[in-house]
Amino acid sequence: MSMEPLRPAMGDDEPAIRGHEVLRCTRGDETRIYRLRVVLGGAELWRMTESPGEQTRSVKESDFKDPETTSQFLEEVRRTLKAGGWQEM
Repeated sequence: MSMEPLRPAMGDDEPAIRGHEVLRCTRGDETRIYRLRVVLGGAELWRMTESPGEQTRSVKESDFKDPETTSQFLEEVRRTLKAGGWQEM
């Protein structure tokens, strides 16, 4: 799991954001990468979506204050993606 920068969403002027990759899933030729970014008072969860022929998109999914809530949310994301036909890499 790398600490590569997140690319800002289209139209977003913020600099690239670094985060710890916690989940990577694919479905067809699309890839979703979830990263946690530690911030003052907690963490942010970012989702990057990569599709051939398109610019990589990123969006902040949620903010967390404690590790337990973060873990529960990520497990729910995993179950939801699996139910939607996504495969964890």
